[in-house]
Amino acid sequence: MTGEPKPPRSAKKRRRKLREEIVDYVVAIEGWDWGYSFALNSERQPIDPYDEFRHLQVKGRLLRPSEQKTERAEISLLPSSDLEEERRGDLRPIALGALHVTQAAILGNIGIPRDALTPILQMLIAGRFNYVLMRGSRFRHRSAKVSSLRLETALTEDDVALGEESVA
Repeated sequence: MTGEPKPPRSAKKRRRKLREEIVDYVVAIEGWDWGYSFALNSERQPIDPYDEFRHLQVKGRLLRPSEQKTERAEISLLPSSDLEEERRGDLRPIALGALHVTQAAILGNIGIPRDALTPILQMLIAGRFNYVLMRGSRFRHRSAKVSSLRLETALTEDDVALGEESVA
């Protein structure tokens, strides 16, 4: 044992968790596609005897943020019965979904309540939805978490302020 005193605790360097920077992502819708499949569930011990999959893919031009290397965006909205209001009370989500950067496009997978699919499809068929607005973390290691999603017919004054240099 040595008689040297221990350094005070305040002398130790602590790493603080950095606060994630929040970014608004704005996509102008240029097209969409809807896929559906229904099959027997071939898992060894299935919870459900059927395997049903539906997803809505919205394609467009990324207006905001403008510093990305590509302006193509493909956002997949994935309906889930777990997100219906009466079933989601016990969930503790960290994000609605995620965005990923590839050389060709920004790809997104975002969960939505299953009962929201029908009105969203109706608005897309009618050509009413023109923008996908998302809020989430800044891209880090080519991916970002999405914390909110909106589909809109037009940009509001606040949204225009976000994307005015890209829209003009």
